[in-house]
Amino acid sequence: MTRTVEERFDEFFERLSRADLILLCMPLLFLGGYGAGALAFDARSVAIGIASIACAPLMFEGLFVNPPNDG
Repeated sequence: MTRTVEERFDEFFERLSRADLILLCMPLLFLGGYGAGALAFDARSVAIGIASIACAPLMFEGLFVNPPNDG
């Protein structure tokens, strides 16, 4: 039995845990924050700071509010 691409895509996201989604979103959020900071301020150090601040709430939530479980 063959599955469609949509079924495979849905199955992939159903198997992801909350920690997996956080790890998937962190680099995307960092790149977005870095790009926005670089465009707005034209300084690499400021852009890295903005990207880090953008990722901090997600990291805090993933580590302290809803920590990963064993298993």
